[in-house]
Order: sequence, then structure tokens, then C-alpha cells
Amino acid sequence: MKTKEDAIKPVGLTVLYEPDGGTEPAVDIILVHGIGGHPVRSWKCFDEGQSPVSPITATSLRGNRLRKAPPPISGLRRTHSEPVLVKDPSLRSRNLLRKASFKSSSRLKLPDSDQGDAVDKVDVYWPLDFLPASCPTARILTWGYHTLVVDKKPLRLQGDIFAHAHELLLELASMRATLGEKARPVVFVAHSTGGVVVKEVLRLSEAERDGPLKEILLATSAVIFLGSPHRATEQSSLGDAVKSMASTTLPIDPEDPVSQQLCGGNSIELELGRQTFVRLWNYYNFKVKTFQEAILPIYPRAEERAEITMRHIASFFGDPRENAEIIGALHENMCRFGSMEDPGYQSLACAIIGCVRNEEERRHVLTSKERDCLSALLLPRVTTAVETHPPTTYPGTCLWLYDLYDFQIWHHRTAAAKNKILWINGKSGCGKTVLLRSLRTRFERQWGPAGASMIWCTPGDGSSPADLYRSLLAQIFHHDPRLRKALLALYNHPKNDPQRFDDALVVSFFADYYVNKKVETPARRTFIFVELPDDSDPDLVKEIIGRLSTLAQNSEFSICVTTNDYPEIEQEASGAISIPMHLRNTDDILRYVNLHLVAEWEERNETVITIGRKSGGVFLWAEIVVNILNAAIAEGAIQEMIDYTLEEVPGDLHGLYEWMLSTLNDRERAESLTLFQWVMLAAEQMRLNDLFVGVRLTDSTSAFASYHKFGPSMVFKIGKPFSMVDIRQLRNSEITSDTPDQFHRWLRARSIGLLELKADSGQPVGLQRVQEIHHSVRTFFLSGRGFACLSAGNSSIPPRLTTGEFMDISHYTILRACLMYLNMRDFDSLGSPKSPKSPRSPAGLNWDIPSSSAASRQQRQLITSSYPFLQYAVENLLFHMLSPTQFKYFLPQTEVLQMFSSNNYRLWKRWTLLMGTGDAEIILEKYTEMGNATAPLLSPVFGARFRLERVLKKLAKLSTSEGTLSPVGSVVGGKRRRKTKRERGILSPVVLDMGKEVNWGGGGLLSPIELPRMATERRETFLRTKVEVGIGERGYAAKLDRQPEVNGSVLVSPANIQPQREREYGGTLDFGVGVGIAV
Repeated sequence: MKTKEDAIKPVGLTVLYEPDGGTEPAVDIILVHGIGGHPVRSWKCFDEGQSPVSPITATSLRGNRLRKAPPPISGLRRTHSEPVLVKDPSLRSRNLLRKASFKSSSRLKLPDSDQGDAVDKVDVYWPLDFLPASCPTARILTWGYHTLVVDKKPLRLQGDIFAHAHELLLELASMRATLGEKARPVVFVAHSTGGVVVKEVLRLSEAERDGPLKEILLATSAVIFLGSPHRATEQSSLGDAVKSMASTTLPIDPEDPVSQQLCGGNSIELELGRQTFVRLWNYYNFKVKTFQEAILPIYPRAEERAEITMRHIASFFGDPRENAEIIGALHENMCRFGSMEDPGYQSLACAIIGCVRNEEERRHVLTSKERDCLSALLLPRVTTAVETHPPTTYPGTCLWLYDLYDFQIWHHRTAAAKNKILWINGKSGCGKTVLLRSLRTRFERQWGPAGASMIWCTPGDGSSPADLYRSLLAQIFHHDPRLRKALLALYNHPKNDPQRFDDALVVSFFADYYVNKKVETPARRTFIFVELPDDSDPDLVKEIIGRLSTLAQNSEFSICVTTNDYPEIEQEASGAISIPMHLRNTDDILRYVNLHLVAEWEERNETVITIGRKSGGVFLWAEIVVNILNAAIAEGAIQEMIDYTLEEVPGDLHGLYEWMLSTLNDRERAESLTLFQWVMLAAEQMRLNDLFVGVRLTDSTSAFASYHKFGPSMVFKIGKPFSMVDIRQLRNSEITSDTPDQFHRWLRARSIGLLELKADSGQPVGLQRVQEIHHSVRTFFLSGRGFACLSAGNSSIPPRLTTGEFMDISHYTILRACLMYLNMRDFDSLGSPKSPKSPRSPAGLNWDIPSSSAASRQQRQLITSSYPFLQYAVENLLFHMLSPTQFKYFLPQTEVLQMFSSNNYRLWKRWTLLMGTGDAEIILEKYTEMGNATAPLLSPVFGARFRLERVLKKLAKLSTSEGTLSPVGSVVGGKRRRKTKRERGILSPVVLDMGKEVNWGGGGLLSPIELPRMATERRETFLRTKVEVGIGERGYAAKLDRQPEVNGSVLVSPANIQPQREREYGGTLDFGVGVGIAV
């Protein structure tokens, strides 16, 4: 909807155009003229329809005469009233040319003086005639103000240009607030000294704390200047440029003191507005575009050339971001265009259209193809990642960061620091996570109304570069149209898995393509927060810091990264602003200790200082020590005891954990060991009820004894079935709690406060997940130091057990607990549709319903949610089966087959029924989904995947015929048959091809196996093999690289096999050869 030209108000805001049909405008385009201008006449061109002419030359200049000025009219005049006043003849040099035909003949060709004003003119008001067609989704407004003049002299006591800026701010904010359009982006188009008005509007808006006036600055998307003054030149000041431009649009004596006061040429606000605008430009990152008036090659007088040159130089900032262009006209007429083909209009329209498109892009809704591409890029939540609950910021802490000069130049994007990353590094537990979350909360509150984008990458997004890059690309995907286009092309390109991007492709795309390209997004500010785990490899941190620095250099992103303290990397990170947090937060630690320590003795301050000094900048250390001291003081400890405790406590965080665990007695340490085995080695954060059942099913003392007796085969010693009632009657520990609250109190006591529940107000206690209080607790245990502390003095645990062996035994113990639980009598109806349901059993699944149907999924969900620990046991069975080193490489296929097939395939049917499928390929596909904790264990690097797949396929085949297995023979269709000689291993040699494996059941003698020599293009290589053979209860293994050759082939025979410890390979009943290339 357009407004008629005669309805435009000379003073105030007028809506020229608004999209029809109730369409929400993408932006508000506001035109602001210079002092002495008019909301219509300043932008209006009088066109005679002449044909285009070439740019001005010395010859064409002579034929381009000045328009005659009307006779002077006395009395009170407004500068926007007809006719426009001209200067005194003595000031001709300041009004030499009104228009130069640089662009096209659509502009007015000035008539000869003999013709006077008797020319038939066609008026073209481009903001109303052209701009709506160029920007149909934008609302277009113009704003006018007047200056009173009498006899070519301005009146005193009228508002200056800065007063007009305040009027514009108030009126614009009022209009937008009344119509509910406070968040709509604003694009200012200012001519001449109108640029001073716009700068002052933004400066006044910034001075407001909040409200509609502040929102004008936050909503500013772009500012386009047409010949506006921005800086001083070598020969003149900024005020001289303002006065020169004002004398062109307001034809009065520029030396008049009232004129200087009105245009602000000598005002301090002029320079203040310039400095503020540059700072706001860097800070809020809105778009800025400048257009300059043309400098004609020949002028009658040197003063004229100098004045126009001064205005030309003063009308750009000198910043590459503004991309300054020249419009082929002099100052007064550079904002008037006679046709849409005018090069000046096309340049201006292109800049405005770009701003509108940016804002439309911010509201972009992903298409179905883009959503599919994003799904291929996104990962499910990594189950092995453990994320502690959002920490709380203590009053008065984290404020030191905002006063640092290094932080301010990064935040305000000043000088060379605007394209650097902010790298906050420090010791584990010093408070980096708290600081980063505090910073994010502050920025969301500050930048949310301005439409800034916040991208957050935490350790929960994975610890590998591929996981981090996936998270970054997936979140930037919504904001960067070029990224969407590039990833769509990659998604449509043929690849191994059309449904997802593999890790190598993601790393290559991010590192080799995306960060090295210029990145532009519609968002005015984009903040990226990256938190790397404290136990990250230094080489990995160096790689990520380098690539994020490159991304910051090629974009407008403000990137903040937190890592552990790496002094060697800090010296090489030239593209980062490094802030060592553990050297800066001492005041925060002292403030916290002073507020929370309950001591009341006279030397209390000395105790506070001692804690602060001994903490070494580690906030968590001080927090734990204060809690310990407060508990001691509450029990009556005196100052001497507190001082002794402080002296005894280790100064490092892991040493503090070890000191705390040493306070437990032998029985408590054994219980604590079981608890931490489950929490630290679980595939995911366990719910409290699940953990209760798992702990009840586990006895660490007997587990190590069982391993010493049976080796890895202890996993399959699950015993007779029992029920949930029996679990509560188990007394393998002193756990007597029967309710979630009681068990929670026991958990807090046995973990000495190192474990807690993940805060979730919407879940009951039993369904909340258990986690460590800080990631350093997990590092402490997984490094082996924590488990070694709890194992000390336990006679059932071998003292020389390595960390890897301890982890393997723990996984065996957890796997056995999962199998014991699935074997319970409560689940007798599962997988037994012909048998009557037990009164203790859940409702059996209907075998007639397809497992992929919604009804079947609902039944499975009902059963797994009704029994604690059942869902964990079903979904993570393979994780604990493949985590031990031996099972990871050499899965005992026969024992796994016998275990699942025993008792009429009871375990197999229960597990596959609750999984929803018995198809081996579908099962492995579920476990190999990206983000699943088991996926890395099923990598081809290990040998277990292929063995496991064969076992699962065999079980699926045999279970349908209800057959059973025997160590002597195999059963097909329920009938036993004896093995052939080839199956017993006494026939002719078997020749293996590269990449194949042989699995031979039975305990017969080995026949030679020939491994043909393999050759590559450049050199010969041999197959590297790993052989397992079971003969009774005795196990053997051999690793062959280059064995004696027989007829050009490598010979493998019993003579080459070296016996290994029965503890490692005892009880295996299969013969497997894993084939690989030894390069």
C-alpha cells in the first residue's frame, strides 16, 4: 500500500509504503535528509526524459548550466518551502553545481539561462516510485524536520541537528512500540548531515538502559550514508566538512554563528557521535555502506575543487567493511534518481536489497531437503559423554573477567583483536565451566533483543574433533545460507552411507573447506562457546584452537574456548587472546571462603588466606575443603585441629580426592569400589533405581576371586534364575536401603560427596541420573588412581593388577550382572508364547504383532519402564561384552553361542524381543549408529564385530528351529549329527584369501593352514594372523608374521603355536584366524 505524495508530512515520520495482504514487513527502511532538506524534495528528481549521456568531461561541463534561482522573497521562510533560497552571489563557489550528469539523461539537464524556468518537468520521487518495487517486503518511511530562515539567515533559539535526532528517536520508538514492532530490523538511509542525525540517534539509544528507546539500537540492521561527514582531512576538521555540506543543503552563509550552531559544526557531540558510532559498529556489527559524491575533473576556481574534494574525502570512514562507492553527482543531487536504470540508484538499491535479504534469511525456515541434510549431519546424544548439571555462580564471582582489557577488546571487537578467539585456560576445577555459563547467560540477556545467535558446544557433544565440528556445523547450518548450499551439494553426492556424513568427511569439510572460506551470516553478532574436556589430548587442543582461530579470521564470529592449562600451546597460539583463569580468580576464591567458612576465632582471616593460597586457583578444591572444615567445626573441632587438617590436606585436586577416600574403612572402601565401578564404567548416566539394582547384583570381592578361578569365562557363570524379591534379599553388602531416598543417602556417604543426582525437578528421585560432581572425578578414577586407592588393602584384588586389567574385570562383572538380570524368573513369559504367564511376569509380547509396529514398541517400552535396570541391561549388553580387551579382539564365539542358546534360547529370545528384532544386521546397525557408546567397539579395527555377527546369525537361525548346541556335534532342526572330518580339523589344508576369517568348532587336531604370500605394487607383505585354538580346557595362541615358508606359503601348524596362560585363553572352544595386512 502506497501513500500519496501530497499526504506526506513535512515534519515527522510518514509511512510511504507497506506490504499488502497483511504480510509482516521484513525491515523498516527510514530515509533521513540533511539540514535544510525536505522529506520529499530532498529525494525528488526533475526529469526531462533526455537520452543518456557520457560522464562529464570538460566539454560537457560547459553545456550543463546552472538553474536560475528564483527572486528572493522576504519574510519568515521554512527551508523546505518553495522556492528554495540560494546563496548570495558572493558565495557562488559553494553552489557551483547542483547536478552533474554522471549517470543518465533521466536526470534534469539544466536549461540555458535565456530559457528561464519555462521547462516542462516530470517529477520522480524514487522512494515512492522505485523503491517499493525493489523491496516489496519492506516498509518504507521518511522523516522530515525544518529549519526556520528569515532573509537568508536562520532564526536563533530553534533546535539544532542534535535536538532533531532526539525527536526522531522518540517518535520512531513510540511508533514501533505502539504497533508492537519493537524487534523489527531498521535500515537507515541518510543523506548529507542526516548522517549526523542517525549517529546521534544511535548514541542516544545506547545511553538508555532498556525500553523502547534502547531497542532502536538493538534493532538497527544497517546504516547507508549518502555523502555524510565521517572524519577530518589533512586540511580541515570534521566540523568544516559538516558546515560545507550544510551550506549546500541549507543555502545560507556557513560562517554565520547561528548556522554553525544549528548544524553542530563546532559541537563536542559531533566528535562524540563519530567515536560512538565506530564503537557501536564494531560492537553490534550492523552493516554500514557509504556513498561519496563525485569529484569533477575541471572547476573554475581552486577553492571549489578543494571544498568538493574535502567533502569527498570526509564522506567515508576508511574501513574496508563499508565498501565505499561513488555516485556520479555532486552533493545536493547525489540522492536524486530519475530512473531505475540510473547506476546510482542501482548501487543504492543493491545495498538496500542486500540488507533486506539478510533479514529475510534470518527468518528462513528449513526445507524438507535441508532437514534431511541436517539429520545426516547431526549425531544422537553421545551416550558415553557425561555432563554435570549447570553449576551455580556464587554472588560476586566471575565479575573480574568483564573488567579485563583483553576481554573488552575481544567483546567490543576493537583494533586487531576483533578477529581473534578468546581462550580461557586453567587448571581442572578452577571454575571455567561456571565462568563460561555465566558469560553465556550475560550475553543472552544483553544480546538476545538484538537478535544475536548463541552457539554452545560442550563435552557432551563428543570429545573428538569430528564430534565438535558436527556440533558447530549443525548449529551454524541455520544461520549460514552458503553452508546450507555446500552441505546440500555434499549430501546429494554419492557416498558410502547416503543417510549420514562419516567422521572423515566432516573433518575434511570443516578443516579444509569451511574455515578457509569467507563466512557471512545474517546475524549481526554470533557468539560461539566451546568447552573442551580437561583430559583432552594437547595435540587435539592445538588442532582445534588453530582451526577455530582461522574461522574467526574469516568471519564475524566471536569465539570463546575453555580448555585445561597448556603453557606450551599458549606460546604458539598467535590467533588467540589467552586468559589463564587460575591466575585471575584468587579474589573470587577468597570471597567465597570468607562468606562460607563458619569459623569464629580471631585468626579467622589467616585461615581464609591459607585456604586461598593453598587452592592454587582451583575453586573446586576450596569449595570441598570449606565443606570439610565446616563439618568438622560443627562437630566441635577447634582452631588447632582445623589448622592441622589444612596442613595435612594435599594441595592438588586428585590428591584431595585420594585423601578423602582414605578416610573410609575397609568395608566402606569395598562398597565404594562397587559403586564407582558402575558409575564410571557405565555406558550412560544411570538412573538411581537402575544403579540400586546393579549394585545389589554385584560383589566386587567375589568378582575378582571368580576371575582368578575362571578367567573371562566368569561372565557366563550366571547361576540359576532368581526374582526381584530375591534381589532385595541379597546381602552381598551392607546396603539395607529399600527406598530411593535411603539409597541416595547411602550413595552420598559411600562416595564421600563425589557423586550426586542430576538436578531434574520434573523427575522423582528414583528416576534421576547419577553423576560425578565434576569431570575431574571421572578423570581421577579412569586414570586408575581412584580405583587403586579403593583397592588398597583388599586381599581379593591382586596388588599388581594393571589399570587395563582392572577395567576389564569390572566390565566382566557388569556384563554378568546384566545377564543375571535378563535370566530372572520375572521374565519367563518373554519369548515363550506357548507357556502360561507367571504371576510375577510382565505381560508377554504378542508374537503376532510385527516388532516394528507401534503397538510392539509400546509394549516393549511398557515392560522396560516397569522394571528398573531392564532397559539398561538390554540396550548396553554388547557395550560391556566388547569393552574388555580380550573380548574386543577375540570374542569367545562358542561360549557366547552356548550361553544364549541354553534353556531353549531363553536369553536370546528375551533380549531380541526387548530389542525389537532378532536380525543380526539390524541389531548391529542399531549399535553402530553414530553416537552410540558401542559404535567404536564395533569398528573393523577390532575383530569382534565379524565374530559377533556370525554368532548372532547362527542364533537367529537355530532359534527358529528350536535346536540346541553341543560341544561334540551340531544340531540342526532338533536332530544331532556328528561333525565331519573337515569340521574336526583333520582334512587337507585350508588356503585363506586376504580379508577372510576361519572359525572352526570342535577340539580336534589342527591341520596346516597355508597363508599365501600377498604382494603389493611396490613391496611384498605378509598376512598377520592371530590364532586361537581350544583343546579341552587348555588354550593356545600364536602371532605369526613371517614364519618358515613351505612351497612359497606361510605354514601354520601345531608346532608353531606357543601355549599362553590359561588365564587369558582358557576354555575357548573355537579356532579363529583374524587376517590383516602387516605394512
